Amino acid sequence: MNKLEDYFWNKKKKCEIHKWHHYFEIYENHFSRFIGKNPTVLEIGVQNGGSLEMWNYFFDGECKIFGIDINEKCKNIPRILNVENIKVDIGDQADRNFWKEYLKDKPNFDIVIEDGGHTMKQQIVTFEELYDHVDANGVYLCEDLHTSYWNSHGGGYLKEETFIEYSKNFIDGINLQHIKEDLPDIIKMNDIRSNTKSIHYYDSVIVLEKGIGGKSEASRRN
Repeated sequence: MNKLEDYFWNKKKKCEIHKWHHYFEIYENHFSRFIGKNPTVLEIGVQNGGSLEMWNYFFDGECKIFGIDINEKCKNIPRILNVENIKVDIGDQADRNFWKEYLKDKPNFDIVIEDGGHTMKQQIVTFEELYDHVDANGVYLCEDLHTSYWNSHGGGYLKEETFIEYSKNFIDGINLQHIKEDLPDIIKMNDIRSNTKSIHYYDSVIVLEKGIGGKSEASRRN
């Protein structure tokens, strides 16, 4: 049982939290390297505040956490938790103008957790507006991708407009140097290639680990 699982099952909490159980291993795998390094964290989708409380526990209170939600009541969560290192703002993640204003005075984020409304437009707009604002060695995690298969959220199997289908282009982007054909989205794909070290798919989750990309070179030893 890792630190987050132990927290979820055994620790007393001030705020309610809902999580798929297999997410905790994913979080541990990608976020643990930031413990003790005072990371800056952004979570979209605050709801009852339980996950903000969990992140603060995970990083031992040595972090700065930003939260975004559309529900005005979420602004009370830092007061409920009695902490000063968490700030919650209200905004619509599907609104590009919101992001442009919001990000003007924000630092680059070491970790972004996208757990908002889970519609296709929300997920795509949020990624496009936020990815460049993730630190050069940071992590972007989008969860609950199962909605890409749900009609209720604009999804559907192999439907072009879903975030799952959209994200499949990331695979081509990270392998861009091997593609010989002319591509219409070459600039966007090159952005992925130049600043993304790895892409990880899990059940309902995608994680992009940023890092300096470059040309792959084969080595040979006799």
